[in-house]
Amino acid sequence: MGLIRDACGMSKIILVLLLLISFIIGALLSYVYTMGYYAPSEFRLPKEPLITIQSVEFSKQDTLFFNVTVLNPSYSPSDVNITRIEARTTDDNKIHAINDIIPTLPFMLGKGHSQTFRATWNWANYTGIKLPYTDTPVEIRVFVQDGRGEILELKRPLTRLIITSIEFNPSISVNHFNLTVQNLQLSETYVNVTAFSIDGQVVPRDRVTPSLPYTLNPGDSPVQFQCFSDWIGFMNQSVTVRVDTLQGYITQQTFLLPQPVILNIPLIVFNATVNKQQFNVTVTSAIDSSTYVDISSVTVEVNQQDSINITWTAYESPRLEKNASVLITCDWAWSDYEGQSIKVTLYTSQGFIVSKETIIP
Repeated sequence: MGLIRDACGMSKIILVLLLLISFIIGALLSYVYTMGYYAPSEFRLPKEPLITIQSVEFSKQDTLFFNVTVLNPSYSPSDVNITRIEARTTDDNKIHAINDIIPTLPFMLGKGHSQTFRATWNWANYTGIKLPYTDTPVEIRVFVQDGRGEILELKRPLTRLIITSIEFNPSISVNHFNLTVQNLQLSETYVNVTAFSIDGQVVPRDRVTPSLPYTLNPGDSPVQFQCFSDWIGFMNQSVTVRVDTLQGYITQQTFLLPQPVILNIPLIVFNATVNKQQFNVTVTSAIDSSTYVDISSVTVEVNQQDSINITWTAYESPRLEKNASVLITCDWAWSDYEGQSIKVTLYTSQGFIVSKETIIP
């Protein structure tokens, strides 16, 4: 009886094992059949080599370059010859060819390998920020020898540096102007202001207050800079005022400068019968002058020799309004220079200058 019970127990175990083996074999055959049906269309390998842009990196503290990493997948049928890298911005909708690339192109990229390229391109010129301060993307394009390629669209670091105000005031001075700059709260990094310029004419760094470079953090209050630079030559012109930073971010604004002050010396009088120790000068300001001026000094120059500062008195005031005239009595003994050429120059505190040459009678 014990032997019969043992035989029955073994039969049940064998039956369970057989059922498990049958289930596994059936599942395996089913998988093989299913994969055999779908795999030809699902796992087709490319006939031509492919590339993939794995990443593009923009440095927040250096806008003169970006890094792009390109992969030639292991399932690609062959090596690829990368021939060019381009960028397209939605701001100007133009394609920008990038010529300065390390390592240099063309570059042969093997199967299953990736390569990071450093592309020199000042992307701060296309910061992609427009009102109301939303950043727009840029496309990075990588091409292989047969013309195919890969495109990756992404956004650059958002840094919004703005000029909040510009002051060119000829009634104060044409030898300096004020510029207020701010780094907005939405900016992703600080900037170091390094230079100001008018139509490409850079203001010397030692003539800017506060001194440069100057750090502006995101959300800092606007900062006013005084630029001690002569802008009289730009008056009544539309000029571009630009702010540069160490990181490469720029901001600029086009501004119409005021009209100049048009001064003239219509009359210089030497009267020997009255006084040979004095002479009179009449100076006028045109009706379309932009502002009044304040006469600050008078010089004389005989026969193109060194100029001499002289004492003088203005009647009734040294302030010369536009469309007006002022009489100036100059204290200078001119009798020793009779018959010689003299140049009289009037200076104003605003920086305007007027001169006239004549012959001492």
